Amino acid sequence: MARAAEYGVFPVFRGLDGQLAVQPEMMFPSEEDARRAAEVFAGVLGGAVAFSRVTDQETGAVEEGVIIGRYGVMAEASSDAGRDAGARPPPPDAA
Repeated sequence: MARAAEYGVFPVFRGLDGQLAVQPEMMFPSEEDARRAAEVFAGVLGGAVAFSRVTDQETGAVEEGVIIGRYGVMAEASSDAGRDAGARPPPPDAA
């Protein structure tokens, strides 16, 4: 079973009326790249959530993702709800 960690971002657009719209996920080759992209999306669109997940490359099975960072309005919304705006560590790469 070939398992590998994947890293991605859900950009979140904040409209002029304050409405939030989640955009399609975008994948990145590393956690650092995903976090950096999320910061950029937050600056341009309003917010973003970076995540990691483990995928079995042979079967295509995908484990539940883990949030590794919230940015912009998503970090604000998280802290407003009393949740940790930080991140849990991503799962280790499995080869």
